[in-house]
Amino acid sequence: MFTLKETDKALLDPSRFHIYFYLLRNGPRTVSDLAKELEIFDSEKGAIKRLSKTAVSKHCKILEDAGLLFPEARFKGKQGIGKIYRATQRPRWEEFILLRGLNPEKLSEDVYEKMDELAFHPKYLEIVKKELHEIKDIGLMRQKERLDTVLFEKKEKIFDEVEKDPELKPIYEAGFKKFFRF
Repeated sequence: MFTLKETDKALLDPSRFHIYFYLLRNGPRTVSDLAKELEIFDSEKGAIKRLSKTAVSKHCKILEDAGLLFPEARFKGKQGIGKIYRATQRPRWEEFILLRGLNPEKLSEDVYEKMDELAFHPKYLEIVKKELHEIKDIGLMRQKERLDTVLFEKKEKIFDEVEKDPELKPIYEAGFKKFFRF
């Protein structure tokens, strides 16, 4: 189990925060992909900066140790095996499960995977965007508490829409419905 302190500490660095939310929004990437694609606004210099592959790799390792990224092995032919990093919201799921009075360590990996699968599913994101029209870019939302509050207020409408969708319903029932229906 990951502590909230570990995850919050990992996200305090602006570069790691941007890497994590970039992966949440855009899906799995290699370190090379992140170094090429990611642009970070440096508020001290007032300019856009790019990170080196070495810097991205170090930040990804810290995020991985905090439980925010999962590395997946990828065979690259003659070049060997590389890593693709995938963002997860598992630390947040554990936080929610603790708030419900349950033990997160007793849940199987399948439950966490289903919760992530639903949270990143394009149809689910469309439902959330429709209900939360005042938030333009959920992936870059810095005020986690505000987003959680708004989601909590709209949860019934969101989950009702999810349950109506034949593709989303089984994913929802395998993860979220067991633990997050208040």
